[in-house]
Amino acid sequence: MNNSEKITECVLNYVDGWYEGDGEKMDAALSKYLAKRRVVSADEIWNVDKEWMINATKEGKGKIKNREYAVKEIQILDNTDKIATVKLISNDFTDYLHLVNINNTWEIVNALWEYR
Repeated sequence: MNNSEKITECVLNYVDGWYEGDGEKMDAALSKYLAKRRVVSADEIWNVDKEWMINATKEGKGKIKNREYAVKEIQILDNTDKIATVKLISNDFTDYLHLVNINNTWEIVNALWEYR
């Protein structure tokens, strides 16, 4: 599997984990250093970490019933052997993701997102 395929696999674990309520997939996709943010206003930024994402996933916050309608548009914007930037469009969100390759495993370390 080449880097592009591994990066895509990581992002699919992230989005499919969310859609399926699968905490193991979400855990596999995220770095222990994850910082996930949404700028709400000049005075407010939402910030969550890996633990919050795994718990929210397990609680089914993003679970969808009809997975055949799941939007998963993944665009690798740039990558080297160690870092990557990916745009993900899902049913409700647009995410810009930064991934790192540690010991030949790609993980999401930063996510900046917005509602679609």
